[in-house]
Amino acid sequence: MSSTDLKYYHEHDFESKHFLDAFFSPKADECIIKDGVENSMNCLQKELITGHIHGDMLIDISAGPNISHLMPICKFFKEITVLEFNDLCITELKKWLNSHEEAYDWSHASNRMLNLEERSGGKQAIEELLKSKIKRVLKCDLSKDSLTDPIVLPKADCIISAWAMEAINKDKNDYIINFRKISSLLKPGGRLILFGSFNVSYYILAGHKYGSLTYDEEFLRKVLKDEEYITEVFQVKDRETPTDYVDYEKTVFVIALKQREG
Repeated sequence: MSSTDLKYYHEHDFESKHFLDAFFSPKADECIIKDGVENSMNCLQKELITGHIHGDMLIDISAGPNISHLMPICKFFKEITVLEFNDLCITELKKWLNSHEEAYDWSHASNRMLNLEERSGGKQAIEELLKSKIKRVLKCDLSKDSLTDPIVLPKADCIISAWAMEAINKDKNDYIINFRKISSLLKPGGRLILFGSFNVSYYILAGHKYGSLTYDEEFLRKVLKDEEYITEVFQVKDRETPTDYVDYEKTVFVIALKQREG
């Protein structure tokens, strides 16, 4: 299959529940749910308890209507704006926000959060807190210089992006351009939190092959340096077992401090 035959997350529709099932639920392969939910929540919680990540405004720019990575961080910010590229994923997220009868079941992530906080009970309270913090869900457009045009957002104290940068970029030049657009939403002195995958080229959903940008640690470190970020955390984890529907080799967790406007 040529690159022109591939579908892309931000350009093509797909069944959003199938996407969540495949990558962020107990229905996923064990290594996938471990990397996509468990390890990402663990890494984030470990950094959050140090107390240096907090503020008024958090922007989430992630792949899919996934909320697991927002559970640990939501209590450290007054409000959250979610930016999303895919219309069906926006619909899915709003079902959860509105407690729709067809809303996705995130109890596995809520239970994980309870374990991280070493307490029992309160799954519903965790989700209700997150719902109360999400003030906006906006469609964003990569073709525009300002992703949320015509809406102008206040600069964020923190941006978190989980598994999106490889899904929305077709080549490394796209990555750099879109990194700068995302970075423009962050205050100088604010923190960028990234979850991603190294050396991934595709993922398969319902028999359709979606393209993903292949990049490595050297490339990401160079982008952060060139865009004048100070890297505070850079953790790389090898994938434990292969699957036939996504071919990433490693996962990466990054926290970087923005020094000044580009």
